[in-house]
Amino acid sequence: MNFKKLLGVSLLAVLSSQAVAQQFRFWSDTAKNSRRITLPILGYSPETHFSVGALAVALWKNQHPTIPTRTSNAELVILYTSRQQLIILPRYTIFTKGENYLIEGLGQALVDYRDFYFGRGNATPISNRDTIMYDAVSFENKIGRKVFKKRKLFLGMEARAIQYYNVHRRPGRLLDTEKITGYNGSSSIGLGPTLTWDKRDNIVNPSSGFFWDVRYSMYSKSLGGTVNYHRLLIDFRKYINVVPRARHIAAFELFGNFVRGDAPFKELSELGGARIMRGYYRGRFRDNYLTAFQAEYRMPVYKRIGVVAFAGLGKVYNPTEVNFEGLHYSYGGGIRVTVNKRERLNLRLDYALGDPKYLGYFYLGFAESF
Repeated sequence: MNFKKLLGVSLLAVLSSQAVAQQFRFWSDTAKNSRRITLPILGYSPETHFSVGALAVALWKNQHPTIPTRTSNAELVILYTSRQQLIILPRYTIFTKGENYLIEGLGQALVDYRDFYFGRGNATPISNRDTIMYDAVSFENKIGRKVFKKRKLFLGMEARAIQYYNVHRRPGRLLDTEKITGYNGSSSIGLGPTLTWDKRDNIVNPSSGFFWDVRYSMYSKSLGGTVNYHRLLIDFRKYINVVPRARHIAAFELFGNFVRGDAPFKELSELGGARIMRGYYRGRFRDNYLTAFQAEYRMPVYKRIGVVAFAGLGKVYNPTEVNFEGLHYSYGGGIRVTVNKRERLNLRLDYALGDPKYLGYFYLGFAESF
């Protein structure tokens, strides 16, 4: 623990010294084909509380002489939280020349990650809350080949691996007594096909177009994991530029995650978090299936400053309870500050209400939730 404290303090000191030495600017709007943005960042979420660290973003275009190619991006986030957690998150989206191939990847490394477990189901009481701690490392990569030249439809494969280890649970509490799959750690390795139809005008912050992402993956002990299960993920997003001259954007998302088999509890569908259903702690409700719908209205108010309003509906359930009963809702608003105009990269601060047992949650970070 002392080592991580030293690492966190050292990271903050290095960021501060670099900011002063380089006369740090909070935003970058260069017109070059490739751009790099490095920022010291402060974040907040219900899962981590306050966090400090660094965000490094690379933006570039693999230009084709005749076929427009959207901007590729790669980012690395390193955070140290007030809960003494270390979080490392690499991510990338790459379009090759002419967008013949789409390559996407996401990684995660968590050290001493403190979390809450509320049990399984769509109506678990808040009194169930059990504090747990674990380390985790994961990586997933998807590569798709364009199958129709003008439709930006990509067919491909995804590989994903995730391990949870050093799981600390309190003796006699919920996770310890339930002994649900993964309560003592797990390794999951999966492969499967993907279909992506991506007509967004911008990957970081779209203003028009739509996005379809369908993934099926099978996790097997024969691949080196400790569990057998499979997952179907469906993500549909639509963006409408309601007032083109003023850039008023209406954004919609329908999201479904469907897990069958002996999946670890951390691989079950989770409701809540900064991505799906803000206003609930991530994993406040978990089960085999999750279906959620969310909408957001985004508009500028002054120069680099903008505001948003959002709302969502969703629930988790198992295959025997497919109905509209017990829907959870959330709503809220937020402020946006553009840190890179050309690529529309925003700093966002959201306040969301959802779980009736809490007076709302704040979220501070970069990029839109969807």
